[in-house]
Amino acid sequence: MHRLLALLLLLLAAPALAQGSAARLQAHPLEDPARGVIANRDAIVAALALRPGMVVADIGAGTGAFMAPIARAVGPKGRYIGVDIDRELVGLMRDRARSLGLPNVEVLLSRPDSVMLAPASVDLMVVIDAYHHFDPPEPMLASMRAALRPGGQLVIVDFDRRPESPKWVRGHVRADKAAFLREIARAGFRLEQDLAVPGLTGHFATRFVRPQGR
Repeated sequence: MHRLLALLLLLLAAPALAQGSAARLQAHPLEDPARGVIANRDAIVAALALRPGMVVADIGAGTGAFMAPIARAVGPKGRYIGVDIDRELVGLMRDRARSLGLPNVEVLLSRPDSVMLAPASVDLMVVIDAYHHFDPPEPMLASMRAALRPGGQLVIVDFDRRPESPKWVRGHVRADKAAFLREIARAGFRLEQDLAVPGLTGHFATRFVRPQGR
């Protein structure tokens, strides 16, 4: 009887819990539509040139704002892996994954020095408004490279810090684009190209590749 009552209470509470999770997501600063990467989410996803069946790891995924469009683009035979070091954000991502009901979504708690992914298991990594938090970047980049399959891609979307950038960008973002590109190249990634993302200003988007046979 006690177990049955507990189950009934849980079922009755489930809609309220779901609404609470949705409200927390909507109110989170990372979901702010004024953020450039949120306002231009569709254009960023289009620039990734996703294909069905790809395994995509979203590093520093935060609340999982890119979860739905990426998971749907790679299809049921592909996989979206949302990775973050913050337990609260990982919890919000898990709430989002449950509400979406997408079977190809995985959420993972990582460490500041490791993405905690299996070697050579990922086709594409995306780091959106998160790379500037890698400090020092070398351990995280090494773990990212190890998790990418040879020939796999890394796409960085981050603030393009310049002398004329807003004061908060100059104070918050630890280096400029050129320094970031040098760090990533030193970690063993080959620079491929800058990506055109219509509407996205104050940011850069750059694609790298893990070379074959290395």
